[in-house]
Amino acid sequence: MLATITQTRQTPRGWLASGLYLSAVLLLSGCASYSQRFDVIEAQLAAGNLPAALQTLEKDRGNGRRDEVLYLLNRAMLLRMQGDYRQSNQALEQAKRLIDELDAVSIREQAGSLTVNDTLQSYIGSDFERALLHVYAALNYLQLGMPDEARVEILQLDVLLNLQADGQGNAYSEDAFARYLSGLVFEQLGEWSDAMIAYRKAYQDYQKYREYFGVKPPRSLGLALLRMAEHLGLKEELRRYRKAFAIEQWTPLPVFQTEGEVVLIVGTGLAPRKREESMSIFAPGAGVMVRIALPRYETKTQPVGEVRLQTDNEAVDAELVEDIDAIAVKTLQEKMPAITARALARAVVKYRAAKEAGERDQGLGLLLNVAGMLSEQADTRSWSTLPQRIYLGRQPLAPGRYHISVQLLGRGGEVLAQKQFSGVVGEAGKKVYLTWRWIPPDTHGGKRS
Repeated sequence: MLATITQTRQTPRGWLASGLYLSAVLLLSGCASYSQRFDVIEAQLAAGNLPAALQTLEKDRGNGRRDEVLYLLNRAMLLRMQGDYRQSNQALEQAKRLIDELDAVSIREQAGSLTVNDTLQSYIGSDFERALLHVYAALNYLQLGMPDEARVEILQLDVLLNLQADGQGNAYSEDAFARYLSGLVFEQLGEWSDAMIAYRKAYQDYQKYREYFGVKPPRSLGLALLRMAEHLGLKEELRRYRKAFAIEQWTPLPVFQTEGEVVLIVGTGLAPRKREESMSIFAPGAGVMVRIALPRYETKTQPVGEVRLQTDNEAVDAELVEDIDAIAVKTLQEKMPAITARALARAVVKYRAAKEAGERDQGLGLLLNVAGMLSEQADTRSWSTLPQRIYLGRQPLAPGRYHISVQLLGRGGEVLAQKQFSGVVGEAGKKVYLTWRWIPPDTHGGKRS
């Protein structure tokens, strides 16, 4: 094809312009998509090699400033998985500042996304990713024994969630798990009214989660609501939550505060990743079939059926509190009409440009046609180091020192993995946060879609 092009007569200026344009497009199309580049990191995480995954991430920071937020989010998660909570929060703080800077729309980037592809826009994360940024920052502070700093993060999260929920009718506009964690932080600080407000919002959000994502209100949230409602004298709410959760007995807050509590948060698997899917579609504006590239989420089978927390002779099941798989897939589905419309508009612009150029110069028209096809790429960027699902378990601890065991059970009851936490200290009125991130040894298997 290129041999044919070189035989077409053009002016030197035309050859230079078209040659430079084609070279740029070839460089663009020759680069692997973000999702493809992450395959190496995923394999290293599946092998349990966190240092190698972090090293790979540092070597491939994407397309400079456009991908910097994504780099910082993944760096923060990998550092957290290594137990480096301080550096993890430094990366999250950098990501927050950069998101604020980039949130003002860049006219040049917007124009580029409308004429080339969506990857030319700076990545600032989806709504649920921005909420989880604050969630993990708060968790980092809690594990550093800094509840006041976690409270600041929760207040920032509240502002973000209120903005996202304002006037939206989407499946995801609030985050139930984030609200639940907010209640935990306020409860730890003895701010009972704020804890009740947060728990109440979490319960309301889980009603929506049940409908859209199949995640029901956890029983531990019901117990927290009953304790707070009773303590604050909210008799009608007490009656309503007692009926909703079918709970007849619970420990009153003053008695509950005489013991400590372990809060276990387990993240399993890796969040779904976007892949590119090309298709031909009829473009009414051009009257021809054109090729467009769209993103789709590739999810994997979740092998974990149960998460069990064992303290001495007592066991409690951790409950599913966040299904990132379901949230990601649903939110992308809701955005697809707009994404498809942009892709179709781009294809029409490229087709018309190539047609008009071809009427003047056949070779240049062919070059622009090739360049247009090669430059069509779906935006496959996402916070890929997030877990697939998040489980939370709460267990009272009488004052003392404990060895705590956590088991991940398969859907048939078999033990997939287990972890021991030694020397966990229970103190009256205090919470101990334990976290575990488990990634199956073979995350490349078990594709669902």
